[in-house]
Amino acid sequence: MRGAGVIRHTVLRRALRTAGALALVLATAAGATLSGGSGEPPAQVASAASATPRIPVDPIAGAPVPIDGAGAGAAGTAGGVAPAVPKGAAAPVGPAGPAGPAGAPAAGTAAGAVRPESADPGKVIVRGKGEFAGLQVTVAQTTHLVNQVVAVTWQGGRETTPSPMSYGQNYLELMECWGDTDSGPDRSQCQYGAAKGDARGGAYVPSRQLNYGRTLTDPAEPMVQTQPNQNVYVPFRPANGGTPDTGGTSQYYDSQSTNEVPFAPTRADGTGQVFFEIETGTEASGLGCGQTPAGQPGPFSEGRRCWLVIVPRGSHEVDGTVPTGDSAKLQSSPLSSTNWAGRMVVPLHFEPIGLSCPIGSVERTTSGNELAAEAVWRWQPVLCRQAGGIFNYIPTSDDSARKALTDDGDPGLVYVGRPLGPAAKVPGRTPIYAPLAVSGLTIAFDIESQSYSRTPLDVRKQDGQRIQDMSLSPRLVAKLITQSYQYSVNPGDPHIPKGNPLDLTSDPEFLDLNPQFKDLYFPSRIPDLLLPTGSGDAMLLVWQWLLSDPDAAAFLHGTVSPKYHDSVNPEFLRPDVQLPAASFLRADGYCEEFPDDPAKPGQLCNADGHPLSKSMRDGARGAARGDTLAKTIWDPTPPGTYKSVPLQAQGLRGVMALTTTAQAAKFGLSTAKLRNGAGEYVAPTDSALLASLGQVVHSSDGGVLLTDPTSKVPGGYPLTDVTYAATVPSALTKDDGKSYAGLLRYAMGDGQTTGVAAGQLPDGYLPLPAAWRTRTLWVAQLIEQWAGVPETTPGARPPAGPPPPMTAPDTGGSSGGSGPDGSGDRPADRSGPAGAGHAAAPDAGQEPAPGPSPSHSTATLAPAAEAAPVARTATTAVGGLRYLLPGALLAGLLAGGAGILVPLLLRKRRP
Repeated sequence: MRGAGVIRHTVLRRALRTAGALALVLATAAGATLSGGSGEPPAQVASAASATPRIPVDPIAGAPVPIDGAGAGAAGTAGGVAPAVPKGAAAPVGPAGPAGPAGAPAAGTAAGAVRPESADPGKVIVRGKGEFAGLQVTVAQTTHLVNQVVAVTWQGGRETTPSPMSYGQNYLELMECWGDTDSGPDRSQCQYGAAKGDARGGAYVPSRQLNYGRTLTDPAEPMVQTQPNQNVYVPFRPANGGTPDTGGTSQYYDSQSTNEVPFAPTRADGTGQVFFEIETGTEASGLGCGQTPAGQPGPFSEGRRCWLVIVPRGSHEVDGTVPTGDSAKLQSSPLSSTNWAGRMVVPLHFEPIGLSCPIGSVERTTSGNELAAEAVWRWQPVLCRQAGGIFNYIPTSDDSARKALTDDGDPGLVYVGRPLGPAAKVPGRTPIYAPLAVSGLTIAFDIESQSYSRTPLDVRKQDGQRIQDMSLSPRLVAKLITQSYQYSVNPGDPHIPKGNPLDLTSDPEFLDLNPQFKDLYFPSRIPDLLLPTGSGDAMLLVWQWLLSDPDAAAFLHGTVSPKYHDSVNPEFLRPDVQLPAASFLRADGYCEEFPDDPAKPGQLCNADGHPLSKSMRDGARGAARGDTLAKTIWDPTPPGTYKSVPLQAQGLRGVMALTTTAQAAKFGLSTAKLRNGAGEYVAPTDSALLASLGQVVHSSDGGVLLTDPTSKVPGGYPLTDVTYAATVPSALTKDDGKSYAGLLRYAMGDGQTTGVAAGQLPDGYLPLPAAWRTRTLWVAQLIEQWAGVPETTPGARPPAGPPPPMTAPDTGGSSGGSGPDGSGDRPADRSGPAGAGHAAAPDAGQEPAPGPSPSHSTATLAPAAEAAPVARTATTAVGGLRYLLPGALLAGLLAGGAGILVPLLLRKRRP
């Protein structure tokens, strides 16, 4: 019996252990099943919500945005909810848009466009077919487009012959087209033909003409001559349904406005690159890209879709022959049927143009300097959807913006680079400042390599390609902005010293610093910059940087260089030209006379031949288009005037502009490295902008920190600038105060995420350091609390504590220490809100205090911890089954415990 008992106990122990293990397995399986299966969300739960169990905070309301059936929504939409797409407007293309899953072909891409599986859903690759099957073209951005420049690169092509600057065979042609069908545009919908007369290729290549003389005919072309000597053109049908253009020119675009590229060279290794300007319906009314359906109130998630069409040209003509005459150049138009059949098309998706808010929305004004422009324009549509109002942005000078703070009435919200001085303050109108954006000024350029016959062959092969690298000292910049090169004024101007170089690229000082230019020759010359008209704090920053450099300061004061023997244009030494200034000017007003010209043209002044641009944005766009803005072509039509010169052709460009880092990025411009106070040549990268925040100076009012262009901080970019949002709370209504506070909260939350979608921070801006965001959130709280409360009413204004210190991450040049948690070494460094919602309410009883340091003293910045996000786990629609999982787990634990304990008890009871 003893043996039988042992057997029974052994069997029982094993059974209990097995039951416990089975219960644990079943509990685990139940948990996995109720959690959505093997990595897949339940049918009723959006996959994006399951993959990212985080609730974003609505910066306007200060509350979590709920997870619901809307899923992740379109990129850049408020709270992750995609607004409905109205009838007639194209739906957004994304990983789950009309193009299908990531990596699937996009609709209507005739030559097999694919969206690569990458973190950049806007990048599209399109592959050729037939003769061009090995050609692969990449378009860097195709979604959330505005008027901007997009890089187009390719590989697998054949080298352009006979040279990169003479287009006989093997090159690409690019154009923008409209078209509302998924199959792509018709050739009559393409903006092309305005460059007719560009003699670098065949006679008809840059035109819409389809008849090519007696010896060349396209056998596939249905449009043929019906009468001798009558040319045949592909008509242009505008998107607005207007009368088509049937001749070789168009009323909708011309050589000044078109963005077509008739000649894009392929290098010897089969690669190439073009920076293509994307035009909206504002710049190209015949295309209507980005426009929204008339009569529909919106809001719209996307405007009218358009297309980028690339026509590759090989070594055969439309009739199959190989060209031999006229330098063996192809002659036919890309719109000819045989050439058009080989096209590659890429859909372009635009941000909606015009009203992004429902009709009747409350309108509130913001205004100020241009450095804020790109950020505010990108934030506007999302602010509208979240705050329910329109935030207009009006570009003005800093002085005009500051004046709004002192004038009677509602100041709105203004954007300035510097605060009011103490003497300018008005009793009862105390302004308050919040850091809004960090960016900078840059010398941006579109210069394409050009050479002459004696240039080494390896350099000549780079002709037509963008030059990316350039270094400029303060003295070189001073020459560019003071009309001190021979070609920076009209011929015959007696003011330029005879020893001065012709232009920048022939200046020995520039060539010593930039030897890559020594074998190049630029027929159009590069003698100056496109400088903005008007005044601004940013312009003053440039002059301060120049005058802080001993060599540049000596040049501006008239000293002749002992090494280079050049000196400033003496017109800038007149007593009325006071430097530093908050503006740029063309001090040399020389006007050229033409007494012997039978056409009797009027005076041509330097203001026409070398004008200022309307704004830094116009200067950046002009540089990207090869537009010097010069007007030197005399039109005798009464009353007689000078008209614009033609754009420099793609591949022959050489234009420079002073602009913002954001606008340089938007228009695809290269940016020069500038010499800082430490003697380093630094480009305006994020790290260089951040380094300059490591040593800032206190202003004399409002506790505002200013960047110092004379700083010697290592790695710092000298023209870094901070833009502040400012208002006078007591002069606002309660509703206005709440809305402006909401704008600032959004700007410090989702508005600090860099990207191309509406609501995001554009390239060219540095996301603000955490402590600076904390300061802005604190100011937003004060604006909302103090709005509409007179300053003269004792005890009526809510109390305000000391402002959170504006600290920044340690950049290596800062002496500020950090604790083990990455925060500052002072408790105050970690003050402020923990999330992206409302700032903590101030708790003391005074107005915002100015910084503790004396006026213009150096302020060293310390690190600060990033704010923690608000998060929660996404729920699933499982109803009462939600209780099964805890029960199954409990049962498994009990069974497992029984499988261990019961055998022990049984063992103790054995005789």
